[in-house]
Amino acid sequence: MSVQKRGNGFGHYGDHSQPFNKKQRYSQPMYNSASSAERPAAHHRKPPQYGPHQPQLSATELQTGLVALLDRFVAAELTPEADRDILLHARELRRLVSARTAKSTSAQARRDLDEKRPDKAAYVTVPDYIDRKVVEAKHLPPLPPITEPHLEQAVFTHQSVHANHFNVHQHIDLGLDYERLEYLGDAYIELMASRSLYNRFPVVDVPQLCSWRERLVENIALAKFSEAYGFPDRLQSKADYDKTSKAWTKVTADIFEAYVAAVVLSDPANGFRTAENWLDDLWAPQILSMKEKVTENAVARDDLNKLVVINGVQVNYREERAMVVDRGAHKYFLGAYLTGWGYEDEWLGSGEGQKKSQACIAAANDAIKRDSPALRDAARQKKELMAIRAKERELAEAANGDQGDEVANEDNGDEVRLVPESTESPERAKKKRKSEAVEPPEKKTKKHKKSKDKTEKQNDKEK
Repeated sequence: MSVQKRGNGFGHYGDHSQPFNKKQRYSQPMYNSASSAERPAAHHRKPPQYGPHQPQLSATELQTGLVALLDRFVAAELTPEADRDILLHARELRRLVSARTAKSTSAQARRDLDEKRPDKAAYVTVPDYIDRKVVEAKHLPPLPPITEPHLEQAVFTHQSVHANHFNVHQHIDLGLDYERLEYLGDAYIELMASRSLYNRFPVVDVPQLCSWRERLVENIALAKFSEAYGFPDRLQSKADYDKTSKAWTKVTADIFEAYVAAVVLSDPANGFRTAENWLDDLWAPQILSMKEKVTENAVARDDLNKLVVINGVQVNYREERAMVVDRGAHKYFLGAYLTGWGYEDEWLGSGEGQKKSQACIAAANDAIKRDSPALRDAARQKKELMAIRAKERELAEAANGDQGDEVANEDNGDEVRLVPESTESPERAKKKRKSEAVEPPEKKTKKHKKSKDKTEKQNDKEK
């Protein structure tokens, strides 16, 4: 049994000569008769650190981590309420720190490697799909900016981002996605397309203009513009779409329509004009390809009638096919048929148009252009008949002219015989003629006539 020694210590703990290898517990106080100055240095050990080992970072590693933190900070601060001064200084700090890391040992080694073993393969700075879009968009006009950050954020935000599938009755701010902007942008685009076509094609009828406008504003055309500018890549969405489906085409076109509305709303003074000029630049190749249908001869029906139509001969126009609707425009198909001159419903030509009258004119033009044997034969028969009738009229007029001359001569002879001989002397007749020339007879007014009638009545009473 061990005996306790002075200093409250046991022999087997204090006797270092014994081969006891148990570690001392530093949490318990240790007593030693020696002074602190005489104690060995081994007793001044630091308590062990528990937990994972944390190695110290070098200056280069700190700079690299700082660049990464600044990148995350800038990305997180891109909100409508962000302080632009803070973002500016954060980006400047990142640039300066990145410039310091370029002078590091690893950067120098990379430069030495490029110098001794250059990489001769072509380096593509962007992915293939981005490169294709750049090629598609190189002929497109510059994208007009959206000056309001919250509108730009809403343009590229799908409603699925804010949807709460657990609480469908939760109120969601409709201004956080592009749905309302798409509704307004659709109306703006249709108005701008209507203005552009109306001003540039003053003689084209309304059905044709409607058909052309449909080609400009359809989802397929707008989706191509959206893809070329890379709008779908910027979209924030939790919905999963098939990129080849019509639903995705609709979403892509909706983003474009929302962007147009955001351009107009972000600049109340000049936004509409900016968006309209931008769309005119986009639509210019399509509008140039639109050719108004020019009628070769607007009076072709009259010309065809002059060739073959007389009493009993007709050119009838009737439908050859049922009317069809092509992109919102009606299209009629009519043919010209001759009845007369020995023909019965003889086909002469066909035409089509957005109205029946236009189709009739087109059919008459086609008949004249074809100049079929039946048309030539009918025109020859009419020409011969008209020549015979003209000759008969000439003979009739000549015969009537001779009879008229004889009657006129007889009338003139009778008049000569009926004229009485004058009993006045030549001098008196000459004076009479002079007096009539000098004093023309006064015009009798109604007043004079009434006074004369009154005088005659009084004379009759006296008698």
